[in-house]
Amino acid sequence: MKLIRLLVLTAGAATAVFPANVQVALLDSANTRDFFARHYPTCGAGSFYLGAEEYQRYFRGWEYVLQTNGIPYELINDLDVTETGLSRFKLLILSNNAELTSDQSKAVQQWVIRGGRLIATFGSGYKSTDEDSRQVDNLKLQKGGTVGLHELWHDPMSKLFSSNPVNNGAGTDILITQYTGPTACLSGQLTGDLLPYGAESNLLVRRPLDAKDVLGAVMIKNVSFPRPEPGIISTRLAAGLVVYYAFAPEYIVSKEFNLPTSIPCPDGQNWSGRSAAGRAPPQGAP
Repeated sequence: MKLIRLLVLTAGAATAVFPANVQVALLDSANTRDFFARHYPTCGAGSFYLGAEEYQRYFRGWEYVLQTNGIPYELINDLDVTETGLSRFKLLILSNNAELTSDQSKAVQQWVIRGGRLIATFGSGYKSTDEDSRQVDNLKLQKGGTVGLHELWHDPMSKLFSSNPVNNGAGTDILITQYTGPTACLSGQLTGDLLPYGAESNLLVRRPLDAKDVLGAVMIKNVSFPRPEPGIISTRLAAGLVVYYAFAPEYIVSKEFNLPTSIPCPDGQNWSGRSAAGRAPPQGAP
């Protein structure tokens, strides 16, 4: 949670002080809900997933951190993701928002260029709402340029998105390479500079791990990938700032909040092989 809190404060304002008016926007996207409905089974019959509602484990992780740290924010929906709709915010959080329209991506890009601060995690902006029968889920890949958010962190779309095919589903952990900006709060807190995670990550275009914009790296548990892959990227675009996580740090805190009782399901973090260290107990637990 410290990692996410400092990221919000660092990316939101240099002074880490927000005025009384709301300047932080958190997207609760129906498009993302549709994406999860296509990719996740419903709870029951051995599944701990929530189907379409699985997306709530992500944006509600950010909501929990914002609330517990007293940071004013506003939940926005897909119709708000326009240049006009974003203009009153300084910081936008895209929490694994994998399915966006081309117009939404363009609006976010132009908002960043004009000075917006963007936090994006894992699959944000990698699929379109447009259909493509060649894709397993019938959703078109966003190609970059002005229609793919991944262009904001200088990561042209690659053929391999998830770490699972090369990691045998074992999950990944995150090696912190620079204790600065959003990772500064972790200095002295980790063993071997390793942040336990345990789930899948995105594989980015390789770059030197000592590059100025690389703050963390994905640890792939496969001998064919002997070196870490970039995992936390901080880049500037014109007047704006983008911090991108190749994983979903908000999922680390998902044991600390309760999902709505309308979607009860066993705790989805306790699958075989998931890193246990560093996870907080659920609310009400010792």
